Amino acid sequence: MSEKLIGGGWLQTASSVTAIFTVEQFESDHIAMFDTARRFCDEQVWPLQAEIEAKKPGVMAGLMDQASELGLTMLDIPEAYEGLELPMPVSMRVLENTAREQSMMLSLMVQNGIGSLPVVLFGNEQQKQAWLPAFASGEKRGCYCLTEPGSGSDALAAASTAVLSDDGQHWVLNGTKQFITNAGFADVGFVFAKVVDEVDGASGFSCFIVPLNSPGVSLGAEEDKLGIKGSSTRQVIMDKAQIPRENVLGEIGRGHVIAFNILNNGRYKLGGTALGSAKFAFNAALEYAQQRKQFGQQIADFGMIKRKTGQMVADIFAVESAIYRAVGDMEADSQSRGNDAAAKLASMQNYAMECSIAKIAGSELLAGVADESLQMFGGYGFLEEYPAAKYVRDARISRIYEGTNEINRIVMPRTLLKKISAGDIELAIGTGDDPVSEMKNSFATCFNAARDHYGDSKGFDANQEVMANLADMMIAIYLAESAILRLSQMQRVKQVHTDSVALVTLQSVAKVNQLAGELADHLKIESPNATANGDLLALRQAIADAANEEGCYAL
Repeated sequence: MSEKLIGGGWLQTASSVTAIFTVEQFESDHIAMFDTARRFCDEQVWPLQAEIEAKKPGVMAGLMDQASELGLTMLDIPEAYEGLELPMPVSMRVLENTAREQSMMLSLMVQNGIGSLPVVLFGNEQQKQAWLPAFASGEKRGCYCLTEPGSGSDALAAASTAVLSDDGQHWVLNGTKQFITNAGFADVGFVFAKVVDEVDGASGFSCFIVPLNSPGVSLGAEEDKLGIKGSSTRQVIMDKAQIPRENVLGEIGRGHVIAFNILNNGRYKLGGTALGSAKFAFNAALEYAQQRKQFGQQIADFGMIKRKTGQMVADIFAVESAIYRAVGDMEADSQSRGNDAAAKLASMQNYAMECSIAKIAGSELLAGVADESLQMFGGYGFLEEYPAAKYVRDARISRIYEGTNEINRIVMPRTLLKKISAGDIELAIGTGDDPVSEMKNSFATCFNAARDHYGDSKGFDANQEVMANLADMMIAIYLAESAILRLSQMQRVKQVHTDSVALVTLQSVAKVNQLAGELADHLKIESPNATANGDLLALRQAIADAANEEGCYAL
């Protein structure tokens, strides 16, 4: 495998990646699909937001039917099963464009991801024929049943059980699944349970295809949530539920393989949709700031507002660069392996760290932009009749589901350690003197010192604060490098692009230096230091001026 196709390989100071996938590379027919998704949400979904949040009967189901007619529920399903089988970046960009109303976006994201991909990636031919065409058309809808009332992040501690019936014809499932998105209108759930007794030579944590109209399956009441109120979130309850013996998905005892790899898919898609919601929230706030006048001028021209505007634009540009770089690399990796189900699965495993970065960076971008957007609305932002309050409420869940951001921060250094141990990645100190190379050197110094201090993965796990610092260093480096690489490939570079990259780089260097200093004090090593100089205040002001001229995020 080439260096570019090693997930996490960019951390090596000897890395020579010069080209990445960027949003400027989308073709005209792809852009037409994005416009279709956006128009659908602007014209059909957004006007119904009150009915959606009130869970008016039939509204969400009707919108899902309309989305299916537009092809918005078949994005990742193979063409052989009547899907579109879009490249990963294209599929994600479609979903990004549905993110204005986040309940609808989430419903579509589940249908195109964790609510159908388990069959795509792990189903046998009979299961694929039975379910995938119906998922693609929207005739059937799926949901993902992993979390339980007593097990959230510790998914493998699930208490649900599966026992083969005495006649050997069906499974008997018992247990309750919690926080199941789309459960209220789903036809099937991918349910994880422990096979108690050995069957066909295997037992343990397994995944089952459970039609929700099966005997013994029922749903809890709709949850009353802080945000994304229009999405269906219910318990799936199994009380001696009976499903056919052939409904095991994948292998008995290998459910963890399905669970964790499907979550990787959900993580990068969550990052992309959070990015889309951040853009919508930003645009709403900027429009308001240009209309609202105080002291005889529009508030968009005040320095305190420009400080927010400039920062948000640069942050959106960096996160967009990083997420589409990651998904572009996954697509290239999958294509190099044959692009079948096994290839897609291997690609997501290879880029698990980047999936976590996408999830963390996208969700935390949305949190910051939604909050600052409400602040730009002032007192009106606190009123539900304005969009800012809804964006803040809806944004909050994104740092929790698909693996909390804390869990993802643990996953990243743990995964890197495995790649180093396997010989796939070598963290050596390089000779480059540019800011990115210096940040990578700082990271290598700290990671290797932590490894010497704590030893293997169990040692790492003993100090999650160290892992968090390392993960945040990785995120900062990836954001800065992705923005720089994107800028280097752009054919039409504006000053606002250059300013945004400069701002992101300066702030990434400062963040890496802070995190490295904390680790150096803790690990008793000399603090590494990266260098970069620039006028942060002037950069933010210039970026804000460009955004005000455009009237929206237009990078």
